[in-house]
Amino acid sequence: MYTSRPRFELIAPYRSYLIAATVLFTIGIVLGVMAVIYYPEVIQEILAAVEEQLKQLGQDIFAGTLASGIWTLFLHNLRAVAVMAALGLLLGAYPVFTLLVNGAVIGVTGVLFTQQASLAGFLAGIIPHGIFEIPALLLGASLGLRLGLAPLFNRNKSPFIPPKPNAWRGYRRELLQGIGIMIMCVGLLGIAAVIEVAITPKVMALFGAGI
Repeated sequence: MYTSRPRFELIAPYRSYLIAATVLFTIGIVLGVMAVIYYPEVIQEILAAVEEQLKQLGQDIFAGTLASGIWTLFLHNLRAVAVMAALGLLLGAYPVFTLLVNGAVIGVTGVLFTQQASLAGFLAGIIPHGIFEIPALLLGASLGLRLGLAPLFNRNKSPFIPPKPNAWRGYRRELLQGIGIMIMCVGLLGIAAVIEVAITPKVMALFGAGI
């Protein structure tokens, strides 16, 4: 009989880091909302600076075929998550930064979209694919945080201090756990890319909004 227990066992070593990632992401959202409210001019300058890059990404995703758009978005998001996980080795600084920035982007976008259109339209553009994409982001961040912070705060649980005398088993287990987390991210990001390119625009159109 199928059971989800192995999946929870895979995530268990990352639980505290997953909670920390969720908290950081939420803080980013709050900071984004506050930034739009209290520093709208600064936000407009930042948006103007990245507008061309966002347009180019949008063209790469939506200008071609449906399949090519899904593939482009999937690779873009997978690369971002993989880099975040790998650079977590730098004391976890990069995952922290990425979580705050991504949260802030959602906060800023939410306020601006709600002001110009509606909250329902914004949620329609976020929820369908976000329920898969955001967990992938948090899982990738938790992997990066564990790699970077475990050696600092709990040496006994550090992925780099495996149990002896069979030390190689500890490294092997950690490697397999990390690969398992990334495989979960690949699956979640694949589903998210399909939904974001093929379904989200149609859902937003129902609310009079468009990408």
